Amino acid sequence: MKHSLKLGLASLALIHGAFADDLPTYQLGDVVVTATRTPQSLQNLLGDVTVISAEQIKAAGQSTLVELLQSQPGVEIASSGGKGTPSAVYLRGANSTHTLVLLDGMRIGSATTGTTSLENIPLDQIERIEILRGPASHLYGSEAIGGVIQIFTKGGTGKPRPNLTLGVGAYNTRTLSGGYGGEVNGTRFSAQVGHEESDNLSAYSERNSRYANQNRDADGYRNTNLSLKLARALGEGHEIGANLFGSYGRGHYDGFTTATDYYNDQTLSAFDVYSKNRLGPNWHSTVRLGVGGDHYNDYAPNKTVFNTDQSQFSWQNDIALGPDSLLLGAEYLEQTVESTTDYTVKSRTVQSFFAGYQGRRGDHSFQFNARNDDNSQFGAHATGYAGYGYQFTPEWRASASVSTAFKAPTFNNLYFPGFSNPNLRPEKAHNKEIALHYDRGLHHVSAVYFDNQVTDLITYPAPTYTISQIQQASLKGLSLSYQGQVGGYRVRANWDAQEPIDRASGHLLVHRAKNHAALALGKRVGGWELGGEWLLSSERYDDDANTQRMGGYGLVNLTASRALGGDWTVRARVNNLFDKYYELIPGYNTPGANLFVSLNYQPR
Repeated sequence: MKHSLKLGLASLALIHGAFADDLPTYQLGDVVVTATRTPQSLQNLLGDVTVISAEQIKAAGQSTLVELLQSQPGVEIASSGGKGTPSAVYLRGANSTHTLVLLDGMRIGSATTGTTSLENIPLDQIERIEILRGPASHLYGSEAIGGVIQIFTKGGTGKPRPNLTLGVGAYNTRTLSGGYGGEVNGTRFSAQVGHEESDNLSAYSERNSRYANQNRDADGYRNTNLSLKLARALGEGHEIGANLFGSYGRGHYDGFTTATDYYNDQTLSAFDVYSKNRLGPNWHSTVRLGVGGDHYNDYAPNKTVFNTDQSQFSWQNDIALGPDSLLLGAEYLEQTVESTTDYTVKSRTVQSFFAGYQGRRGDHSFQFNARNDDNSQFGAHATGYAGYGYQFTPEWRASASVSTAFKAPTFNNLYFPGFSNPNLRPEKAHNKEIALHYDRGLHHVSAVYFDNQVTDLITYPAPTYTISQIQQASLKGLSLSYQGQVGGYRVRANWDAQEPIDRASGHLLVHRAKNHAALALGKRVGGWELGGEWLLSSERYDDDANTQRMGGYGLVNLTASRALGGDWTVRARVNNLFDKYYELIPGYNTPGANLFVSLNYQPR
């Protein structure tokens, strides 16, 4: 960690002259939907939410979605190599399986692993991202013990226009993406396609001595992706539409010996149709029907298949009651698994009903939510949320809330041969948090303290990796963040001090640090937008007993962009400027210093 701090101090000297691409300031008027399931401005929210804007996504360059998330409050990551390799996201110290990922409102992920392969969702397809930290089962059901990440793909608005991006970078990385979208006579549409190829780095590092005949070669990766959106207005308050997303990735990886070319193919998909209708002066209804897919084939050397399909139906009703609003809805989910592995049970259903009430009285605001999920395997689970906020002055506001959540075991947890346990119980959580916010002009400061107690936490303790359940895990922490402008520089900063521990042993949970932080600065210099980013993490452990230590690290990234003539923009990004060696999982490589340059065409 001392070495990380030295690198960080050196980076600040560098950053003083050059700073993140078009880094936006905090906008209280930004409207988000993930925190309540209804459109709300940031200044009216009681939940802990971050929005990643389109400009921040563009500035990420060749970074992956997982790496972009790494710089956000409350987020930690783990990865087993370069692009396309399995990655994990931990929200507020919770397990990676405790983050629910939605893509345009649809569940997209694996019912066998319990996670979403974010490494196969390309940034070129994404318009914006909303991160809700803290339990959200009262809104979305199982999985959301740590929080929710909702990804919104690019849509069409305004006059139809094309877009194009070409990029080249380290590890012989080449990207090409483009699309066309807009609105014509009440019809909005968007079509985006993209392709990426990279020679990548070796998944195994030189320090990995687990296998005698490892093949430490470059593990190539390629991905082809598309998204389509179509919406048609049918009079005032009525709209029908459809969304389609698909991503096909092939990733090579280092296996047990040099004699076999190890690789996997993965296809992520989501398709839905919806109807939004104004059923009365104050009553808006949304009906959505769709399916999310995660199809994974591994060739090492024999083909194994793990396919998940999630059929989904929802009916949500938003009813205005004067200054208040009422939320009523129902959902149906069917998860089906098809695999070369013989699972005892291959499908399950969940029938859900949810309700919410939001309001404001002068300086007082409140939110209440309740939900019941009837799982065909585990029965009914009721969860809830109660939150209160108070506006002390025009600048200062505070809030407090309590909530409950649960997570059903995955099909791998229950039935995978060799390490499963069919008698596992659902994980449950009880969360309390308080928050203080200050907003004045361009400045926003927040402090959020959370205490999330999780019972029956599912773990895989080394060296046997036999599945077990921790009687109680404690996820406590303080999250501080700032966005604004200081002395002509745009600033984003966040620091998380947390204690994600097994209460019985007092040990840190695997791959989670006590401290992690990020600082990003940006400034316009002449015709250039210059930026710098500093990421820090304290030590972590690779085992439940906390004997396999991974050191802390500090990373410095730099960005630059310049508008050219004719609606063209050139962007450059250097990741890991000082070529820092660090580990997210012991024995697996992380990218060294690398440069990526892109040329973007976007008519204004």
